[in-house]
Amino acid sequence: MKRRSSYKLTFFDRHGPEGEIRIKAFAYGLLVFGVCLAGFSLILGKLGVGPLILIPVTLIGSATLGYGTMKGGLRFTEMAGDATKYFTAGGSNTPYEDQFSEEQALVMQRDYATALALFEHRIAMAPGEPRVRVAAADLYRTYGENPKRAAELYREVQRTPEVKSGHDIYVSNKLADLYLGPLKEPGRALVEFRRLIERYPGSVAADHARMALANLKADVLKEPGGESAPRTPW
Repeated sequence: MKRRSSYKLTFFDRHGPEGEIRIKAFAYGLLVFGVCLAGFSLILGKLGVGPLILIPVTLIGSATLGYGTMKGGLRFTEMAGDATKYFTAGGSNTPYEDQFSEEQALVMQRDYATALALFEHRIAMAPGEPRVRVAAADLYRTYGENPKRAAELYREVQRTPEVKSGHDIYVSNKLADLYLGPLKEPGRALVEFRRLIERYPGSVAADHARMALANLKADVLKEPGGESAPRTPW
C-alpha cells in the first residue's frame, strides 16, 4: 500500500450498528430523566416537601429511572438481537456473520487505504476471528498491494484453534498463490500443498494439491488450475 490514510475512526466505526442503538438508548434515558424531573418536582411540591428534600430526591429519582430506562433498552435490544441471530443463523452454535458492508462500500469507492484501516481495527478488536482476517488479507493481496501482510493474516487464520476446514483450505491455497507469485518462495508453496494433502486426504482440495505438487517437482511454477477453495472470503 503506497499511501497512509488520515481517516479517523468515528464512534460508528468503533461500535458499528450498535452505535446507533446506544445513542437512541441514551436519548430515551435522557427523555425519561427530564419527564421524571418535572413530575417529581410537581408531585413533591404539591405535597409541601421542602427544597432540602425535594431537590436531592427529585434528582436521584429522575437519574435512577433515566439510567434504568437506558440500560433496559440496551438489554432488550441485545436480547432481541440474540433471538434474531438464533433463528436466522441456525442456532446459538452458528454465530451471526458480519458482511463488512462499510469496508465493501469503501472498496467500491476505491478507497482501499481507509477500508484496510477499518479492517485493521476490526482485527485488533477480534483476536482469533478468522473471517475478518481473510477479508483483510484478500484486500491486501489484491488492491492493497501488500502480499507480505496478506500472508501474515492468512497464517494467523491457519493458527486459529479449531479453524473451519473451509477457511483452512481457502487460506492455504491463497498462501500457495502468494508464495508462487509475488513472494517468490516456491518451497513454502510446496509445504502448503503437502499440508492440504495431509489434513484433508481424499478431498478435492487434496487432489488439486497433488497436481500442484507434481507441477512444482517438474519445475513448472504455475497456479494450480481449478481452485478448490471456496470463493467466499467475505
